[in-house]
Amino acid sequence: MSITHAEFWLCLARAFLPPTDRAFQTALREELVDDLAALAGELDYPLDEELAALRHSLAGVDGPELLVSYSRLFLVPGEEHPNINAGVYIDGTLHGDTVRRLTERYRAFGLARDEAFADLPDHVAVQLEFVARLYAGDGDGDAPGFLADFVQRWAPLLHEDLRQAESRFELAANPWLALAQVIDKVVALEAPAPQPAPVEEEDEILRLRRQYAGRSPDAADLETIRAALEAQGLDTAHLAVPVAERDAQEGLARLQVPEVPQHKIRSGGARR
Repeated sequence: MSITHAEFWLCLARAFLPPTDRAFQTALREELVDDLAALAGELDYPLDEELAALRHSLAGVDGPELLVSYSRLFLVPGEEHPNINAGVYIDGTLHGDTVRRLTERYRAFGLARDEAFADLPDHVAVQLEFVARLYAGDGDGDAPGFLADFVQRWAPLLHEDLRQAESRFELAANPWLALAQVIDKVVALEAPAPQPAPVEEEDEILRLRRQYAGRSPDAADLETIRAALEAQGLDTAHLAVPVAERDAQEGLARLQVPEVPQHKIRSGGARR
């Protein structure tokens, strides 16, 4: 068990939830960097450069600007947007085999999807919170393996997508770029060396990327997505609205997002 490791990963997990709550927005702006810095010092993580970039990205930003930037990055569908459902980076498509594998891994630790959480189990925040849980409980020894099996495979790609998003979108803030740098660096320190994917898996990923690259979803794609969402008990009403009109017709207020904690970023647990 390592409570300090758990708190570090829980901080990162919370930071990838939608900043819809005023108190949570304030915690992100005023508490996150100091909390991560304190924990990184205890863990001997060399993150001075990454945390300085994070502090800079949050300077002078208000809460609503954080929500707008998060929404532009992660809540608007389309190929040019970074994927908060990180399984896309592994499988090349939404709701691929990574979702099944993650669900099985969570179930092995007695976990099931919270009905209040209207998203898939490959959401970045869910995966990072599971890492925190592994470090905080009896699964401490499983944490590096989970990082290697999943997080290490998508972290560099999410980092690159967020870097490119800087020039594609007009963002008042993008602290998630620096946070992705933190994840990428710490995973390299904590996880065992990655094993190359089987050739057939790589071929399938490339095939799917070629199939879906450069085009909008057609009727068959939408039906596949609808069936996958319904199988998870998720709402599908938004699929009836054309992507280009979705923001105007639905608005951010109607997006179903997870509840966020009403406290500071850190979990505040006892230290070991």
